[in-house]
This record gives sequence, structure tokens and C-alpha cells, in this order.
Amino acid sequence: MQRIKIEIPVILLTIVIISLLGLSGNFVYKSLSEIVNSMLSESKPDNTLILVKDVALDLNETESMVRLYSLSNDNDYLDNYRSVNESLETKFAELQSIYNPDSSRQMLVDSVLILARQKVVVWEKILNLHFSRGNEHEAFNQYVETLDTVLTVQDTIHFEEPEKRGFFKRLLGKKQEPPEPIIVDRTVEKQRLQQEIETLENELKQRNQRMSSAEAVYMRKNFEISENLSEIITALERQEEESFLQQSQEAELLANETYERLSYFALSVFLLLLLVLILFFRDLRKSRSHQKVLKKAKIHAENLARTKELFVATVSHEMRTPVNAIYGLSEQLLQKQHDEKTQEDLRVIFDSTKHLAELVNDTFDFSRLEKQNIQLIPVHFSLDDLLHKIELYNKPSAEAKNISFKIENDVENELVLFGDEGRLKQILNNLITNALKFTDEGEVKLAVTAKEQKKQILLDFEISDTGIGIPKESQDKIFDDFVQLDTDINKKAGGTGLGLYIVKKLVDLLGGKISVESEVDKGTHFYVSVPLQKGDSEKLQQTFKSFDTPEVLKGKAVLIVDDEAFNRHLLKSIFTKWKVDFDEAENGREAVELAAQHNYALILMDIRMPVMNGTEAARAITQSGHKARIISLSANSDSANPDEKSAFDSSLKKPFDEAALYNIICNTVEVKPAQEKTKPATTLIYRPDLSELKRMGNGDPKFLKEMIDLFLKTSAASMQSIDENLESKNYDAIAELAHKLASPVKYMNVTGVYNTIKELERLAKEGSDSTNIEEKTTQLHHEIEALKKELEALLNEKFE
Repeated sequence: MQRIKIEIPVILLTIVIISLLGLSGNFVYKSLSEIVNSMLSESKPDNTLILVKDVALDLNETESMVRLYSLSNDNDYLDNYRSVNESLETKFAELQSIYNPDSSRQMLVDSVLILARQKVVVWEKILNLHFSRGNEHEAFNQYVETLDTVLTVQDTIHFEEPEKRGFFKRLLGKKQEPPEPIIVDRTVEKQRLQQEIETLENELKQRNQRMSSAEAVYMRKNFEISENLSEIITALERQEEESFLQQSQEAELLANETYERLSYFALSVFLLLLLVLILFFRDLRKSRSHQKVLKKAKIHAENLARTKELFVATVSHEMRTPVNAIYGLSEQLLQKQHDEKTQEDLRVIFDSTKHLAELVNDTFDFSRLEKQNIQLIPVHFSLDDLLHKIELYNKPSAEAKNISFKIENDVENELVLFGDEGRLKQILNNLITNALKFTDEGEVKLAVTAKEQKKQILLDFEISDTGIGIPKESQDKIFDDFVQLDTDINKKAGGTGLGLYIVKKLVDLLGGKISVESEVDKGTHFYVSVPLQKGDSEKLQQTFKSFDTPEVLKGKAVLIVDDEAFNRHLLKSIFTKWKVDFDEAENGREAVELAAQHNYALILMDIRMPVMNGTEAARAITQSGHKARIISLSANSDSANPDEKSAFDSSLKKPFDEAALYNIICNTVEVKPAQEKTKPATTLIYRPDLSELKRMGNGDPKFLKEMIDLFLKTSAASMQSIDENLESKNYDAIAELAHKLASPVKYMNVTGVYNTIKELERLAKEGSDSTNIEEKTTQLHHEIEALKKELEALLNEKFE
């Protein structure tokens, strides 16, 4: 009721404010629009007047061109005259297209058009007169040229040719007299031409007088037209001035009205703001008490969140410690000879512990699932072996409840797959465990089928049971986090409600699908489809393989640092079997003291310890100049702490098996150059795994050979560039080169070399310790050379 009383005045006030703002805004908008339109109309030029003036200018230019042509007979002026006339015709058309609502203005424009056309006609006639006058002058000039010719040519004298006689007549006859000359007189012709010229001059004079009279008439007409045009232009200018004055007066009136409206608008805004401030301060007093309550609630929630995180981290670490010991010791026991029953029991313990470790990793790190930070770890595995592990894990629970548990495998025997076996096993075990928990009688069955699909194998799993079933209204919620059905069995069995939520997240992570069909009191069917790659049977994981002593530890000593006796016992068992000397310490301070007294090749360091933690101890040992490689033993789910990673050469996550320990030792501990020359230890340490490249190339050996050749060339060029940039201390370039080199090394699955490259990249990005960068570059040179030898040997072995 109190809430309604508060909302009603707020709503009414909001309506009033919006109404006043809308009304005031409308008035102001209209006034501003009118002012803007007035200003725009004033700012726009009068196109009609501008065009009329352009026409007048072009007419004057036409007059000038005709006069210049008549004086010089230069055809360029005649061409300009024609061009100006064409421009005038265009402007005449523009003037005719302009519509003026003012009738008097329209009449003036029409008069301009008429006068302009008359003026064009006048000058055209004057030009024609000039053309005709030019022909008369040509005729007169011809007569004058003829007369000049007659005057310049003298009278001509001709002689009669003598009579032609023969040779004897000329010899014997009389001497012949010379011929008499004949004189041609041109006086008469000269007189006739002079008379004709005089007659032509008189005619031309008379015609010039007539043409001059006509031209004078045209000029007077042109003058009258020009006067009329000037008067019209003046009238148009006067109209423009009057229009501008009128618009200025209207704009002044509009401005006064706008000032008045703006005053009203400002007053209304002030009143509204005053009202809003009154309401604001009134509500502010009420909200302060609520803010205090919310602040306390926020602090309480943050404290709870921190407590939860601390609890999760502590429990996670404490659980991983015993799990790691059980996991490692059961592995060591499996490598010894036992009777079949004991061997089977130990295998169940090992698989159960491994599965428990995986559950701890995911269940106690719920935030990683939310942030999608879980990374897949693909391996080559046998489907039959996976199903056998699932059967061993779940069979005791089924037998305890006297329930039938069956696995129907319709897939070909010995099918090898490539994918995250641990995640797939976790999905199936979780679903089967759920089915067993909610089934009191009948059976639980796992059916498996497979089909090839676009170079992949699609595995279909059906987990069915004859349990209590799931109501239809609840089937959409079972994959949500912390959801449990309200049943007697759930209350009795307990749980966190994260099981199916984790299953759904993991199925999505694997790129698969999951669905459910269920009916109350009849059972439930879960359908899971997961796409996987084909695996290589030669690369199957040998979980229980016993490894020989690593070459890098022969004749050397190791320091084990861990505050838990379980973990130290596991590591001591492995090193005793390998016949490697070791010392042990329970905290970081003891480790620092032992490292100062002995020359260890390897130190295995737990991170969380009393007195001095592993990170501090590792830094102290490194700063003392000790050359031992330090591997962290991390039980925390979040192992991406940059401060911790920078203190160690590599990290091993608990729980781990002997194979993981063996591989990380071989990839971390550096082999001395002298040993590399005498023993082929690098064959094991830097042996590349080309399965990923084979998969990318679809098994094409040509592709594989090309990729190896390309790596041999690019790696040499990259190392040379790294050396050059090291001399100039261009650490940014070194980091970029290391980043580019890491990708091809990663495809070859050479973890040790890859870790060295990434460490060099990190050091180069920090750029603070040049000594470490130089040492890491030297180490990378040795490792790349060793890897090159392995690849060249592989090329000679398989491709020659």
C-alpha cells in the first residue's frame, strides 16, 4: 500500500513534466524553424538576377567579339562569338525554366529574354553586313592588282623572223636584210582599266554609304536595347533590395517572438528542475538507509565468496595430496607381479583414483566450467579398453544393489580413437553412476554404436535404466547447475547437483550432443553423440609401462621438496627403482640450504609448503647461481599463475603417473654438449611426434616430407634472426620470432623444445634480464640442433 502511495505522485509528476517539456519544446521548435527558414531564404542568392546579369555580360562580350572581328578579320574572334552565342542560348533556356510567383518579376524576366534575343539578332545582322563588305573589297582589290600589272609591264617589241634558205643559197646568194621590229602599244588598255576602277570605286562608295546607314540603324537599335536591359536589371535589383528588407523585418519579428518563448521555456525548465530537486532530496534521505543495508549485504556476500574460494582451494589441495599418493603408489604396485585377482583389484583402485582426481579437478573448480577454461587433452586410446575401465569402475556398485549392468558394444574390435579419453570416461561414468543411484531393481545398460562421418567417427552412447524416471516438467532443468529432483532417493543419496551440469558442459566441449527421454516409474534413456578422430594403434598410451632411468639423470642427484610424506614416498619409490640418488626436504628453507651444499641436476618442488613456499625457494635457489632445473609440483586447479610459472622451468600437475614424470624430466633437464656428442640421448628427448601433421595431411607422406623440409629451412632462418637481434638487443623482435617458431614445434609434439621457446618469448617480452635471454637462446640452439638431427634421420629413414 505504501508503495502504491509513492508511485502515484511520481507517475503524475512524470506526466506533468513530460507535458510541459513537450509543449515548451514545440513552441521553441516552431520559432527556431521559422528563424532558420528566414535565414536560409536570405542567405540564398537570387538566381534570377544573377542569371540576368550573366546574360547581360555575355551580350556585351558578343558585341566586343563582333567589333574585334570587323577590325581585324581574325577568325578566333568569330569562334569566340559563336561560343558565346551557344552559352546565351543555354542561359535563355534556364531563364525560361525559372518560375517566379511574383507576376511583375516574371514580366521583367520575359522582357529581358525578348530584348536579349533582339540584341543577338542585331549583332548577327551587323556581322552579315561586314561579311558582304568583305566581298566588295576583294573585287576591288582584283581590279587594282590588274591595273598594277598593266602599269608595270612595258611596251613589247617583236621582230619578224628571216626567211629560211638552204646552204647553197646562203653561200652564193645575196646577204639577207635584218627583220623590221613590230611595237605593241598598251595605252588603250590602261585607260580602260582605270575607267572601270573609277566606276567600281563609285559603286563601292555608294554601297558603303548605304551599309553605313544600315549599320548606324542597327547600332541605334542596339543602344536602345541596351538601355532597356539596364533599366530592367535595375528594376530587378530594386525588387531584390525590397525583398531583402522585408525578410529582415520578418526575421526581427520572429527573433523577438523566439526570445519571449525561450524565456517561458527557461522559466518552465527552472520550475521543473526545482521540483525534481525537491523530490530528489526527499528520496535521497530514504535511500541512504537502504544503501547502508545494501553495502553491508555486499560486504557480507564478498566475504562469503572469498571464504568459499579459500575453502574450495584448501579442500582441493588437501584432497589432491592423498589422491596423488594413492594414484602413484597403485601405479607402482601394478608394475609388480601379483595374482590375477589382486592385479584386477589394483587396476580398479588405479582407475577409480584417476577418475576421482578428474572429478576433484572439475567439481572443485566449478568456476573453470563457467568460464570455459577447461582444455581438452587428446590421446590415442582403445574403445574396448575404455569400456572395460567403465565396467570395472561401475560393476561393484551394480553388484552391491543386485542390479544387472551390461555393456553392448556394436563397434568393431580394437577400434583406436584420438580424443580426450578422460573427459569421455567422465561423461559416461557420471551418467552410469546416476543411473545406478536411481535404480533399485532391473538393469542399467550402456549401448555403443559408431559410424564414420566426414573423416571422423561419430560414437553414439545410450545409457538406459529401469529406475524411477524423470517427470516431463523437470527434464529441461536437469542439466542446470545445482539442480536436484525432490525425491526420496535424492534426499537419501545426497549430492551437489552438479553431475549432469558437468556432463552437459563436457559434451558441448567435445563438440557432441546429449538428450534425455524418460517416463516416471519406467526408466530413463540418455543419448550422447561425440565426434572423434581415428587413432593410431602404435601410439596407444601404456599406462602401466615401467620406464628405465632417464639418460639425463644417470650419475646425478635429485632433490625432492614436499611437506607431505605421501608425495615424497611416491617420488622416492620411483627414483629408487631408477637407481637415482636423491635427498628430501619438507619445506622451502630446507631446500635452499640443501641446494647450497649439493650440486643437484633436478629439484622437484611443491608450491604450497610451510616456513617458505616453493615459489620463494625456487627464486632463492636460482638467484644463488645454482644450475639445477626446478619443476613445480602443483596440486592447485589454477596453474596459470604467472608469478609461479616464471619461477620454475616447468610444472607437473598432481596427480601424475610415472610416464608424465619421465617425460617432463627428459624435456626439462638439459643435456651437456659433450654428452650429446657421445650418447644419442637426444633421440629420446627430442624425438618428434608427427601424428598431428599426419592427420592434417590426411596421411600423405609427400605433405609430411614437405612440412619437415620447410621446418628445417625456416628454423635455421629464425635462429639466425634471433642471434642478430640478440646482438642489437632487439628483444621485441626476438619475442616475435620465438612466437612464430613455437607453432611448427608444437605441431611436432616436442614439449621440451616448445617450453624453451615459450620461455624465451616470455623473457624477451619482459626484456629485463639479458643474461637469461642469452642463456635461453643458447639452450634453444642446442635443442633445435638436436631436433634437426632427429628430423634429418627421419627423412633419411622413411623418405630416401
